[in-house]
Order: sequence, then structure tokens, then C-alpha cells
Amino acid sequence: MDETYRFDERSYDALDAAGIGWQAALQVLRAPRRVRQHVGAVLRVAAATRDGRWVAVALVEEEPDQYLVVSARELDGDEAGLVAGMLGRSEA
Repeated sequence: MDETYRFDERSYDALDAAGIGWQAALQVLRAPRRVRQHVGAVLRVAAATRDGRWVAVALVEEEPDQYLVVSARELDGDEAGLVAGMLGRSEA
């Protein structure tokens, strides 16, 4: 998959409000093991960051394979466990 991810000022504001740095969002988007859900023009991606936090990032497809980051949030324990299980990991 050759996708491009873009951030604008609203992206940075939304990430800041959620307490998620842009670097963490990129770690999720580029994680070798991640859960992806693509529905219409919306892409949601969840994965663990390098520091062990489980984060979900929401994006909107602007052009084929070109996405704008619109929000992100840290997953709660139950959600993290579900995503970890989907990835075949026992720890969350």
C-alpha cells in the first residue's frame, strides 16, 4: 500500500486536544501490525505506539490513497485488548 498521510492545522489542533502527538499518529499509521477499517471515505487505523499506548487515528480520503488526519484518541483498556487480540498479541 502506497498511501500518503497529510496533516493540516485542524489535524494538529484535534491531536493536541486528544493529547496525541503527530509523531504518535504517524507511528500508528506506519505500524507494521495495525487494524484498518475503511468505510466510504473514512479510514480508521489502530495500533500500539512505540511507548506502548494503543491509539486510533481517523482520516478522510481526499484523493485515492491520499488521506487527511482528522482526529485520534487513546483506546481504553477493553478496546486495546480487542485490537491486540485482532493482531494476535496477548498484551494490551
